[in-house]
Amino acid sequence: YDHQPLEFNAKENPDHLKWLHTMISNAKAFIGGTYHGLASKHLQSYLDEFCFRTNRRRFEGQLFNRLLTACVSTDTITYQKLTS
Repeated sequence: YDHQPLEFNAKENPDHLKWLHTMISNAKAFIGGTYHGLASKHLQSYLDEFCFRTNRRRFEGQLFNRLLTACVSTDTITYQKLTS
């Protein structure tokens, strides 16, 4: 794929980055509302969970089956390994 840069003019297209701003706002609300703060040590985990939930928000009817499959097919993790 050959990327071609384009010039952005905010006056001609003010909604150019609308969805980017929406997703950043949603991520901030998710982290602030769910965890009430942010530890840089776990930032990637927070963002991974946000992406996971965002990508699966339309599969509500399949939630239990997907959760059960994930639990059965993954290895157990100890508390020590989780917090290190």
